[in-house]
Amino acid sequence: MIRIPLATTPITAVGLALALALSTGASHAADLRYSFHGDAQGVTVTSGGVLTHVVEDDNGYLSVADIDNEDMLLVIPLGGATADWSSYLGGKLSFDGRSLNGDLPSWPSFGLLTLTSAAGSVSFDFVPSNHPAADWIRYTVQLDAATFGPALPSILAALTSATINLESGNGPIEVVGIDNLRITAAVPEPQSWALLLAGLGVAGAIARRRRD
Repeated sequence: MIRIPLATTPITAVGLALALALSTGASHAADLRYSFHGDAQGVTVTSGGVLTHVVEDDNGYLSVADIDNEDMLLVIPLGGATADWSSYLGGKLSFDGRSLNGDLPSWPSFGLLTLTSAAGSVSFDFVPSNHPAADWIRYTVQLDAATFGPALPSILAALTSATINLESGNGPIEVVGIDNLRITAAVPEPQSWALLLAGLGVAGAIARRRRD
């Protein structure tokens, strides 16, 4: 058995820390953030509604007006025909919503998130049936199998569509506001951070030994 002294092993503290971070999942995927300050940022709505970008007091948001009896779906851009959202498994999707015309909600579809791939789709309505309210409210859903079912991981890995149903009235009467749409990755578990810190400690010890 050949023993290689640690002092001559070509491992740097940075390299070891990076490798450990990747192997433990401590690397954090970039969150998707839609603040709508300047424009709609690629977000669209299906033919059941009309989307308008509104700016008030230097802050932007989306106004979506119902124009027929069909569902109006907010379409989240994927950047291509398919997208790999595996990094967001265990994370969250959230948005701020409100009624812009005082319409009393009478249809329970508002807030139905549908995620689709070639293999199928999963849906979950994470907004109470009597919403949106007259004031801005943050709505949040956990992107996990406990909420959407066991098919979610495979669907997120090859996502072809992500929509939020904004229909809240029985007929073309409602106008809803949407702002601060977020898709955030899962926060690394405590044991992942513990492994990362342990790896940094080992890397530091190696670096000190090499200096000695």
